[in-house]
Amino acid sequence: MRLSSVAVLLGAVLVFAGGAAAADDPYAAMLAPAGTCGPADEQSHLDSGTAQLVMTCLTNYARAQSGLKPLQLNATLSTAGNAKLDADVSCGVFSHEPCGKPFDSVFATYLQGATSFQIGENIAWGTGSYASPRQIMLAWLHSAGHRENILTAAFTDVGIGYLPNETFLGYAGAALWSQQFGTRAPGSTTPAGASEPQKPGVKKKPLPRKKHAKLHRS
Repeated sequence: MRLSSVAVLLGAVLVFAGGAAAADDPYAAMLAPAGTCGPADEQSHLDSGTAQLVMTCLTNYARAQSGLKPLQLNATLSTAGNAKLDADVSCGVFSHEPCGKPFDSVFATYLQGATSFQIGENIAWGTGSYASPRQIMLAWLHSAGHRENILTAAFTDVGIGYLPNETFLGYAGAALWSQQFGTRAPGSTTPAGASEPQKPGVKKKPLPRKKHAKLHRS
């Protein structure tokens, strides 16, 4: 018997290349109070523009609680996020590498001309009340790997992927979400829609990808 509402997360992926909370919930203070990012933060069916703005607001609120600079919403990364979610739907899988495509393939435009960079990705999907930006962010904050991406100080840009009202893995009315994180080296050509990078890491080989167990909420 299927539950009426479900939220699922897949482990965060973090790749380098180049250059006060409630007593029972240490991450409660990282979630913006209801309404801080507008009334849409608890709604499940949003237009793309609203979804991007609300999730970016929630993301930057969490960063602010840790003393981190806000991320700039980046159109190129949002396109990358939607591409990843489209591939998950078309391939019928919930994965950072749908149909065997490399995790970083959707970042190609963002990384064009970069001499060093750092990128990361969070993905999630849910139905019913668990498809809202607030519930997705709550789940990400309570998952170590996803929270690590959100609170990575080096990131300067974020893209928000969002596909609502999908039939996904047998569930109708599902919403898929992604956060695409990035920073690029100064002096490289920035693609249209991308913001200028700051403080990139030193060039090095990609670190091993971090995988975490799926989380189910009902």
